[in-house]
Amino acid sequence: MAILATILAFSAPLLSRSFKQRGLDEDATQLFALTEYARDEAVSQGLPMTVWINPQLGSFGVRAKDGYEGDASREKSCSLKPDHRFDLSQAPTDRAGLVAAADFDPSGTLGDESLADISIVDRNNNAVSVAQTDDGQSYEIVKP
Repeated sequence: MAILATILAFSAPLLSRSFKQRGLDEDATQLFALTEYARDEAVSQGLPMTVWINPQLGSFGVRAKDGYEGDASREKSCSLKPDHRFDLSQAPTDRAGLVAAADFDPSGTLGDESLADISIVDRNNNAVSVAQTDDGQSYEIVKP
């Protein structure tokens, strides 16, 4: 029993960190999937689509780019886990407090004004990023 208790005492912190990292990975995967969905919708609907982020609420989603009317039933939105936040200190916000994180044109090409890096941070300052690929055509999940 003493050996088991010792093993548990050493492994508990490692398991805890693993579960916290998994939560960050899940949020990053959800954001990455939303960027791919935005690309698909831009091509499918034939109009520019925007991945928006509300850093204050920890929510994000896809909609037609401002000035265009897309199929509202195909808009998507999600939220980060409660103890996670976006680190977008350099990103400009609109009047509603939203950041236009990624724009895709109808050919599926990523717009020039799309953010290069979108970081998701937990309360312990662990981070995972969804960043543009080297060719600037898509996004990928980047772990430190």
